[in-house]
Amino acid sequence: MTTLTRRVLLSAVMIAAMTSLALPHARAAGSDIVVIGATAQSAPAIIKLALEQGRKVTALARRPEAVAGAGHPNLNIVKGDVREPASIEAALRGDEVVISLIGPRVDPRVELESMDLYTVGTANIAAAMKKKGNKKLMVTSSVGAEHVVTEKPKGTDLRDMWLWNGRKLYADMSAMEKMMPGLGLGYVILRPGFMIEEAPPHNLKLAVDNTAPKGSGPIITFAGFAGFVLSAADSTQYDGKAVSIYSDLQSEWGKNLDFDAMLKMRQDSGPMENGPTVTPK
Repeated sequence: MTTLTRRVLLSAVMIAAMTSLALPHARAAGSDIVVIGATAQSAPAIIKLALEQGRKVTALARRPEAVAGAGHPNLNIVKGDVREPASIEAALRGDEVVISLIGPRVDPRVELESMDLYTVGTANIAAAMKKKGNKKLMVTSSVGAEHVVTEKPKGTDLRDMWLWNGRKLYADMSAMEKMMPGLGLGYVILRPGFMIEEAPPHNLKLAVDNTAPKGSGPIITFAGFAGFVLSAADSTQYDGKAVSIYSDLQSEWGKNLDFDAMLKMRQDSGPMENGPTVTPK
């Protein structure tokens, strides 16, 4: 080996070492994603993290002007509605992971008369995906779908009344979950607990194809949920499974959860709805 050859090899090794030291947390961008229901409360954290990771993101919403992150070169915001299949199909390229965050914006103090958004919307998303060639669908359900209430509570506990008033919503979520294996797609069912706007405490726990421990309601953060969703988008570990996402921190109204603040956040996000076929107020 000549002196020149040794110098070239040594320089290459030094450059590689310096590069690895300079970029200790560098990662290749993961799968591009389509976020359907991109004005959901959990959407901004998912979109923000995906863009930070170098992914291309398509965000579909009925109110595109309300989608967070407008102006980013890797974010394409489109107007669409899960009740209009053609608008879903038009938003898909064919190679993205599709993340559905659809859900009605409802007042938990008001009893819902009917609900079919999850079943109808998910069926329409799946049909559009199969036409365009997309392979993987991640749908958002809830830990509430694991224990659909069948008897009206006798007390006045806020969470009990919330679950009772929204029992048809959770029943539709449960029916959506049962649909997933027959849709002909790869899928992950996401069952998050209550989500709050705080830094992730790295305390997420998972219950796969099982129910999360019963309690007053587990709390997780939007940022923590976003991290798990994007990790699962790139992995096959949870494909074909329902994943309850929770923590040991239980909700306590008036202590770590403010009902009035939560309701105001929903109201500020857009019109409240009391059913899938009712014009938003």
